[in-house]
Amino acid sequence: MAAWDRVSLGDMFTLANGALGFVAITFIQDRKFLVATGLLLLSMVMDGLDGYIARRYGSKHSRGQILDSISDSISFAFAPGLLVYTEFHESGASVGSDIIVLACAVAILSTGLFRLARFTAGGYQLPHFVGMPAPAAALVILLIALLFGAQEGGEASKFYFTIEETEWLVLATGFLVSVLMASEIPYPKPHGRMAAATAFAILLAVLPFIVGSMLVADQSLYTAFSRTTTGVALALALVYVFGGPVYERVKKGGKG
Repeated sequence: MAAWDRVSLGDMFTLANGALGFVAITFIQDRKFLVATGLLLLSMVMDGLDGYIARRYGSKHSRGQILDSISDSISFAFAPGLLVYTEFHESGASVGSDIIVLACAVAILSTGLFRLARFTAGGYQLPHFVGMPAPAAALVILLIALLFGAQEGGEASKFYFTIEETEWLVLATGFLVSVLMASEIPYPKPHGRMAAATAFAILLAVLPFIVGSMLVADQSLYTAFSRTTTGVALALALVYVFGGPVYERVKKGGKG
């Protein structure tokens, strides 16, 4: 019990992140993609809060960074890779065989783990991220899968708001974020307005899951609302994906 006595409030949010990721994986295996995605989005909320809580209330040990990366590896590396694989590996791929689907899933997993290991080994001490952060990559994958992934799963089809099942777009996005995670491209650490925009994007992504039970009676309203909020969230995420390195370059040039 002595080890549990050293668990701080921030650690509980970190553990919640990993636990939500694990539960999401069980739902992915049951092909309940919407529930799984909602849980992974909630895990991002936990991931965003754990650092703030730790700074606010302190920590009882120095292993928080390692624990955070372990939890992130479950929620933002393994789970997104498995989601992509499970959604498409039986689809009779329009872009090739299941080998491509498997390669994409493995790329997401392996580069996500590499990115998290690099961050834990010292990257957290830098003023910027080296390579695209794994949570940001996972967010992009989840949002693109919501809009262009499987149109049916374990839930009733009325809860899905996929624009059109477009396998090549989801896979291309998976490979793209994998390359960005493994790269040495600098990405800004969100602060101030950027942090607020990140929180807003996650809130928009979560909204269809929160209000779905209220709007789903009106199918057209539910679909339009969900596609709009998810689309705006994806647009904000892509601004960070492509604009983040530009921002870092401009900031570095200004200091020079």
